[in-house]
Amino acid sequence: MPAKGGLVKFRSAIPLYFLSLIPLGWAGVDLRPELILYTYDSFVAKGGPGAEILPRFEKLCACKVRALSAGSGAQLIARLELDYERAKPTAQVVLGLDQHLWDRAKSYIEPWGEWRPKGYSGILPELKAIPAKEGFLPFDYGIFAMMADREALQELKLSVPEKLGDLLKGEWKRNIILEDPRTSTPGLAFLLYTQEVFGKNVWDFWTALRTQWLTLAPGWDGAYGLFLKKEAPLVWSYTTSQAYHAEHGDKVGRYQAILFQEGQPIQIEGAALVKGNLSDPAARARAQAFLEFLISTEVQGLLSKTNWMLPSVRGVALPASFKALPQPKKLFQIRTRAEQVKQVLRDWDRAVSQAKGSR
Repeated sequence: MPAKGGLVKFRSAIPLYFLSLIPLGWAGVDLRPELILYTYDSFVAKGGPGAEILPRFEKLCACKVRALSAGSGAQLIARLELDYERAKPTAQVVLGLDQHLWDRAKSYIEPWGEWRPKGYSGILPELKAIPAKEGFLPFDYGIFAMMADREALQELKLSVPEKLGDLLKGEWKRNIILEDPRTSTPGLAFLLYTQEVFGKNVWDFWTALRTQWLTLAPGWDGAYGLFLKKEAPLVWSYTTSQAYHAEHGDKVGRYQAILFQEGQPIQIEGAALVKGNLSDPAARARAQAFLEFLISTEVQGLLSKTNWMLPSVRGVALPASFKALPQPKKLFQIRTRAEQVKQVLRDWDRAVSQAKGSR
């Protein structure tokens, strides 16, 4: 359990005038000031981290958090772009961007300048590839991997793939579930990972892979849901999905993360202040306090067990199921520019289009 002292320390760090802003209401009308948050679907879904974390912050700040789900990570960017085009910024904080989307998002993000969230120095150094002054707060990270349903593999008499190239073998035809890189951050991460591994031959890999996957889901939620329904024995997910199943009754290791010999890519999830809706000092104070709250020991422990990702801060106690996760020999931390991503997606579209008629 996280130390209770961390909560007291956080409360004492908020200016007294901020904590005193407890408005009066009547007839059931909630007159508390709002913090408006853009985030992704699974954060606010039933059983997601939002249900645990947001009410705690509301008590600390005497405010109301309005979390607006915008779909997947890529759809978060589209929401920010739409607000900018309309000149009507809505959110003060966006939560769920990753390092692949940052270059595209940062035009809509408020830089920190000299300000730093309290606790920022405790974030793992390897997660700080994006300069702090740009305003990106790493609040958790995950290691991508294929998740395998060993019961389904046994029924189909399949062995787990050892290399990325093994996915092209005939036995895996329609036995893999992936996410669409145009709409899904895990899907984009898989695409960029294959580019790192195969280099100039990556489009040959994708032309062949086009005949292998069962479906290309628009997001992780949809892909993993199909996997749990035994539609296919492999799905692109995170090593921590194994911990989730272990904590929810998988005593025999039915669901296991599969590591490839080439190594695994990582995803760094971040939160940031949104430009255009922070002119009020009290609104800025709430938004900054929320970023500090995300990297508090209490919340980092909760994220591990509700968002099923790894903590970005050192010294967070983790369940035994996390300690049993497979450890990759090599990690790919891939960061790309917006124009590079656009070009990669165009090339990817051409490669998979060429194979459409061969399914």
